Amino acid sequence: MKTSLSSLDIAALVAEIRPKIVNSWINNIYSVGENRVILRFRKSTESPFELIFELGKRFHITKYLRKKPSTPNNKILSLRKHIRDLPIKDFYQIKLDRVIAFEIAYKDGFYKLVLELFGEGNIILVGPNDKIILAYKYRRMRDRDIHPGRTFAYPPSSDENILTLTETKFLEKFEEFNGKTTAFLNELLGLGPVYTRDILAKAKIESTQTKELNEEENKRLFVAIKTLQDNIINQNYNCTKYLDDGEIVDITPTPLDRYKDLEGVEINSMNDSIDDFFSLNEEEPDYTEDKAEVSGKKSKLEKILANQEEHLESLKEQEKNEKRKGDLLYAHFTEVDELLTTIMKARKNGQKWEDIEEKILLGIEKGISSATIFEKIEPKNKQIWLKLHEDDKNKQEIVELDFTISVADSANSFYERSKKARRKIPGADEAILRTQKQITESESKQQEIIEEVEAKPMTIKRTKRWYEKFHWFLCGDHVVIGGTDAKTNERILKTYLDDNDLFFHADVHGAPYVVVKEGQINLKEGCQEKIAAFALNFSSLWKDKKLVGDVYSVLPDQVSLSPPSGQFLAKGSVMIYGEKKYFKNIEINHAIGVVFHDQYAQTIAGPVESIENQTDLLLRLKPGDIPKGNIAKSVRDKLISVSPEDEKYKIEVLTVNDFLPLIPGDSEFLI
Repeated sequence: MKTSLSSLDIAALVAEIRPKIVNSWINNIYSVGENRVILRFRKSTESPFELIFELGKRFHITKYLRKKPSTPNNKILSLRKHIRDLPIKDFYQIKLDRVIAFEIAYKDGFYKLVLELFGEGNIILVGPNDKIILAYKYRRMRDRDIHPGRTFAYPPSSDENILTLTETKFLEKFEEFNGKTTAFLNELLGLGPVYTRDILAKAKIESTQTKELNEEENKRLFVAIKTLQDNIINQNYNCTKYLDDGEIVDITPTPLDRYKDLEGVEINSMNDSIDDFFSLNEEEPDYTEDKAEVSGKKSKLEKILANQEEHLESLKEQEKNEKRKGDLLYAHFTEVDELLTTIMKARKNGQKWEDIEEKILLGIEKGISSATIFEKIEPKNKQIWLKLHEDDKNKQEIVELDFTISVADSANSFYERSKKARRKIPGADEAILRTQKQITESESKQQEIIEEVEAKPMTIKRTKRWYEKFHWFLCGDHVVIGGTDAKTNERILKTYLDDNDLFFHADVHGAPYVVVKEGQINLKEGCQEKIAAFALNFSSLWKDKKLVGDVYSVLPDQVSLSPPSGQFLAKGSVMIYGEKKYFKNIEINHAIGVVFHDQYAQTIAGPVESIENQTDLLLRLKPGDIPKGNIAKSVRDKLISVSPEDEKYKIEVLTVNDFLPLIPGDSEFLI
């Protein structure tokens, strides 16, 4: 689940919104909560707009209006004093780091407002003399001193990254390096493990060590890097949002192979999608929608329906387009086959690509049919573009192929993609019908509530958070998730494990993959032991009625679902590289409780100490012989019996199914 912006996300966002921000004026500055700041801009040619920045996590222009405090804090007042009503002259990302800067014109110089999105984040105002005026967080580090009056320095980073990389430098660094391929790319490119793994996937590299790569793999690796480099430099982004059962998991500026099992939807605006995603998922949404930009308030169901309808149309279009391309290849089979055969023979005979293209162009001049269909070719990517005409229509289609694959195989590939899209259409139709029914029921229920004179307090159906589809608990501000089976274990690694997380696993066969979101940042003392207990609670130890076990933790880049070259990895297994941090003789401990809100009760579960910090109403469990279903019913009944009279109705509306997922297995109560 996306929790912050990557350096590449930032690059795409800056490219999109920079034209809107440059030459605008800072109209006002507000704080929203402890870590969010809003900059309000105005331009003479358009309506005012707002940019929200959350320390260490995200920034974007937002169409949602949040409630602002009537009394700003001192730092906001100081920012207003210095930069309000001044023009923005530039807005950019620092190198390819998670840092952005506004240059704000002042007399004969510039203020710099620097927003840092790494670690805990920061907002720093720098004067025209490069001295720090103020910062949201003051700190002294080995290479930086963030205090008023100190000379400002950006966070240290390498001058070498994917934007400055040349093939010569790549080969030179490659020869010098001896170790893991992922470590080599992380150091060289500065993009982080997610994009490192994606580059390896796109280059079809499975070798885990650089010394295992052959010359051909080395070439493919640089081609994949160069393709991404060109896209970043030319701001050629193909922004995509990925959905898991209708819920947005991530939004990326370029398609990622790690999400190939999810539904991917191309988007026109990275900013608008980021805005919807983060704004609608704020823990305590304290905003109203901007009526100037949003016509009425859309419910979550309506947004899901819009996504589903958009997805259905894209499937229908894909089915039609892919079939048409396959038909065109067979309609022009002779010309296409002749052209591809000519190209491959010429290459086999050692001819240069320049000479091959020159001969094709000569063939076009002579009117040779197999040459006239040629549009362009990219030898590095093995791609060729052909102009194919439909016989019954005076219409031309550009078809992209891999020129190393036969015409029949390429046509069949288009047909298979068409069939795949067609097979998904009935499911998309059913999903739309279900959502439409839910909207109707929601509207009907809303009308009933309006018309009904309530004799007693009403409960509402709680909107569940994204992590509640897994085993979960909260340790301080950190969300901890664990797989419920082999499928969700794999999904957690592929989709939800990010750079700043921690990975935990019980040292026993049959245990969930446990991920601590943002676990490398400010994890409170004692949390790691609780997380270790959580990993044991849902492992096979519970079924075996064992009460003590060992757990280890590692960093995300130490975890892989791919085995070393030439080796086999059993389904459901994972490769761990490097040193593990062990937690020995951890005791199983598990509790279930409820947290009372204004109109509903929320069921929670996890290590006892964590649950005790959230509620006084809890029951402790240990491995036992009472079947899981029976223990769930008993938990519900016991919690009702001990709850305050004025809160009982909130638990009474809960069913056994609300408690069942929280129970590791057959159990008994711990007195």
